[in-house]
Amino acid sequence: MAGPHVRSETRRIVMSEVDVSQIHFTTLFAWMDRGLCEWLADVGHPFTRLMAESVGIPIVDSRCRFLHRILLDDLITLETRVSGVGTTSFRSRHRFLRDGVLVAEGELVHVCIERADRRPVPVPGWLREAAAPE
Repeated sequence: MAGPHVRSETRRIVMSEVDVSQIHFTTLFAWMDRGLCEWLADVGHPFTRLMAESVGIPIVDSRCRFLHRILLDDLITLETRVSGVGTTSFRSRHRFLRDGVLVAEGELVHVCIERADRRPVPVPGWLREAAAPE
C-alpha cells in the first residue's frame, strides 16, 4: 500500500459506555485500541499476522483530551492514523468527532519489539509506508 492511510468509523454511544452524566473515560481508550486494530487490518497486517511474524507493538504511553461532553446516543466518528514514526516506535493518533466537531483526541505510543525476547526492533517498512507524515 502506498501513502498514508486514515481510517474512519462512526459509532453510536450505547448505555454500557456511559455513567450517569456522560461517556465513561475508559470508553475512548477502548475505541483507540479498536481503531488501531482496524487500521492494521486495513493495511494488510492484522494482529494475527503480526503475532505470526513475532512482532509486538506494546503501548508505552497513552493520553486522551476531552474537549466536549459525549452523551448517550451521540454519533461519534473515530478517525485513526499512524504517524510520528521513529526508529523503533510510532504513534497511533485518534480524533473523535460529533457532527464534524472535534470532541476528543487521543494518542497511543507503541514500541516495536521482537516478541520472543521483547527487545526493540525497527518499525517495519510496511508500517512506515502506510503512516501519515508528521
